[in-house]
Amino acid sequence: MRLLDDPVFLSETVGAIYDCTLRPDAWPEVLERLCDAIGGKRGALGVSTVAGGRAAIAAIHGLPWTEEDERSLAINPFLPLAMVQPIDRAFVGSRDYGMEALQATRYYREYLRPRGFRDLIGFRVTDEGSSFGNWLLVTGDDRDVLTPAEIAGLELVAPHVRRAVEISQVLGAQRLMADSYRATLDRIDAAVLLLDGARRPVYANPRAEGEIAGGAVLRLQDGRLRGATEAAERALRRAVGEEGGRSGGVEASLAGTDGEERLLFTLGLDAEGCGGLRRTLLVLRSPREDTRNPVANAARAFGLTPAQVQVLAFLTRGHAPDEIAGLLGVSVTTVRSHLADLFARSGTSRQAELVARTLSFASPIRMPEP
Repeated sequence: MRLLDDPVFLSETVGAIYDCTLRPDAWPEVLERLCDAIGGKRGALGVSTVAGGRAAIAAIHGLPWTEEDERSLAINPFLPLAMVQPIDRAFVGSRDYGMEALQATRYYREYLRPRGFRDLIGFRVTDEGSSFGNWLLVTGDDRDVLTPAEIAGLELVAPHVRRAVEISQVLGAQRLMADSYRATLDRIDAAVLLLDGARRPVYANPRAEGEIAGGAVLRLQDGRLRGATEAAERALRRAVGEEGGRSGGVEASLAGTDGEERLLFTLGLDAEGCGGLRRTLLVLRSPREDTRNPVANAARAFGLTPAQVQVLAFLTRGHAPDEIAGLLGVSVTTVRSHLADLFARSGTSRQAELVARTLSFASPIRMPEP
């Protein structure tokens, strides 16, 4: 493994990774270099959604990303595990899932095997709640599974990839994931806005534009965001710091002029991380909508095993136990055994109650610790 055995190659690779902080268009070259080190068929850097999809591809090398790839993510058994994987720690299909278990899944039978894919290694680099940034390399059936040396070599460069992604965001110019995160926010099923210090929107996703156009809770007046009711206006004043001198976190239940209840969550963003300018993030949603990752939160709260996380994730997507058994390549008895454990850990007794309990862990913003 050259990353372990060749110090010059390792140094050049790390240098190429950090070059991407100023030249995001160079990421495919880095992915090519890493793929070549293990004989990989594809390398990708992007943002995946916890609902079983990929919000955006920031860079790719090798086989292009197609609609078939996008559709396959709905049956991908790795996603529920990846969203609880520690950052910088490799997730390896053959090692952490097991080839026998993998080959029994629909994902392997219908997607990996027909394309000549065999093994994969992936790393989570960011956690965005309802989505997570990650990079992965996929190997083909022209070689055996990934070796411990290859895994160790890639884990050696993984922290540098993560730092390069973080630096790209902090620099502000040509940020690697800017388009990816914008695409992610655009697809969130809640109204998301970013305000400057004068209450002018600097970003609004489609749901937010619809809320403003409707004017039931939020309205634009002279280019500035205003509350449509006295309660909404008071919440906005608190959010942007007009009542306390500093913007901060606000959670409020607001009744719109249409009689519908909305939940408003706001967060004051670090001025240093926003180019020295004060910014306030607003999320407006119905109490019935969940925009944060409830499965990962429930997994932490209940202390779930990886297998239980998989079953829970597919349950929240509407799959019945027999369908989950087919997706994971296990028996229905095994799925029902995991389901019994989930009932015991969550204090529930029915599937509908378990799903509702899980979704109750959703929150669009992680508020700072007091």
